This record gives sequence, structure tokens and C-alpha cells, in this order.
Amino acid sequence: MPTASINQLCLRIAESNDEAAFGKLFRQFYPRLLIFTTAILKNRETAEEAVEDVFLKLWENRKVLPAVNNLSYYLLVAAKHKALDYLEKAKTIPQISIDDAVLDAGVAMQIDPETALISAENIRIIQSAINGLPPRCRLIFLLVKEDGLKYRETADLLNISIKTVETQMSLALRKIGEALQSHSINGSKSYQSDSSRK
Repeated sequence: MPTASINQLCLRIAESNDEAAFGKLFRQFYPRLLIFTTAILKNRETAEEAVEDVFLKLWENRKVLPAVNNLSYYLLVAAKHKALDYLEKAKTIPQISIDDAVLDAGVAMQIDPETALISAENIRIIQSAINGLPPRCRLIFLLVKEDGLKYRETADLLNISIKTVETQMSLALRKIGEALQSHSINGSKSYQSDSSRK
């Protein structure tokens, strides 16, 4: 969902307590927050409770929504803190590895093509390349590219250095580029062999 649309929803929620707009916001962010908190808590039911708590708090504090610059980052940070609160209450705080924060293969990145020239086949190749990235690399890539987090925000959220974010983003972009280039070379070879049969 474009940032402008999210900002409009936030304004409607804050100014007129628009529950329908809040429902749209909930449906937009709930799946990603659930995956993120499940990776921390290792328990889907507890993760669901944590995310629901985040949205309950968001509704209670809805008047400040228009002042939030990056709602995606805000919600991810809130979900992280809520999940850690749950762990604290359970007195079982493990060392959280971002390698564990693997996004389900069924949750594909919603790629918004920058131009209409990107074909559906290229989008399929890009999604396949993203799904094939190592877990840490994929998580960082999706936080930056899909959630729109800055490198500093991603580093802060995952308790890693900006250098690690830069390195993992370079790796991700290189792998995606290689996948596209490989398809381009293989595609042109198959086209040439098809032409020679005519």
C-alpha cells in the first residue's frame, strides 16, 4: 500500500475514529508483524496475542497516528518490544538470532514494478531469487525494500551494524541481478535455437 494511502488511513482513524480505516490498516500490517513476532516467540498463539496487543495500543493512541513518519517501522519496533515483554513475563528470554526470523515461503514479497517494462516473468524470477536468499539476507532485504526501512532503522531493529545491513543488501541485489542475467542469457539461447529450427 502506498505511503500516501497509509497516511490518509491514519488521518481518518485519528480524526474520526474510523473503524473501517483501522481494519484496512490491520489487514495491511498484521501478516508481517505476526511472522516477525512468531520468529521471536517461537509460538504462533503467543505471537498472535502480542500483535493484537500492539494494534489495541495503536487504537488507544490513535490520535498520534498522523505524527508517525514511518508506520511500518513504528509497528515493527512496537511488535519487537511487545514480544520481548512476553518473553520477560515467561522468564525465558533466549538469545534471539535474526537468522530465525525467516519469512514464510508462502509470503511473497509484493513487488511493485518501477516501470511497466518489467515483465511478469522477470517479477517471477525476482521473487524466486528473494525466496532463495539466506534467511538473514532475505529478512534484511524485505525490511528495506518492502517495509521501506532505512539502513539505520533496520540495523537498530535487528541489533546489528549498518555495515552488516549494507553487506547483506549488496549480496541480495547481486543474487537478484545474477538470476535476471542468467535468465536473460538462457532466454536468448533458447530463442536462437527456436529460430534455427525455422
